[in-house]
Amino acid sequence: MKKMTLTTLLLLSAVLVSPASANWFARPGIGINLNVGSAPNPTPNDLRALYGPARYGMFPSRISFDALRDMSGKTVFGENGEELGFISTVDPASRLVELQLPNGRAVAVDAGLLINERDRVIAPTLSMAEVMALA
Repeated sequence: MKKMTLTTLLLLSAVLVSPASANWFARPGIGINLNVGSAPNPTPNDLRALYGPARYGMFPSRISFDALRDMSGKTVFGENGEELGFISTVDPASRLVELQLPNGRAVAVDAGLLINERDRVIAPTLSMAEVMALA
């Protein structure tokens, strides 16, 4: 008797309870109609809006000598994710780095405009057009 009551109660609860939001990607009420995996990648401006200027825009005023020396030889990526070139030399005294462009030219860039990461250097305020204008 207990088994039959429990089974009936379980089936009834399964029928009556419906998921509140089963599909996060298809919510026509607010204008979202995507399949899982088809959501667009965020743009750099989206990342700046999400994570704030502390990560993508405001830089520490002083970079340590170790961080400057670590930049040497790394690839530099610009504000839109394009590859700007690589850092050939670093001058810790003047806090300038020499950015070697793909066309062979070299440009001196203030190290305060760069973010040193483990495997690359990011210049979130420089684009390829701006770097070519500097050259």
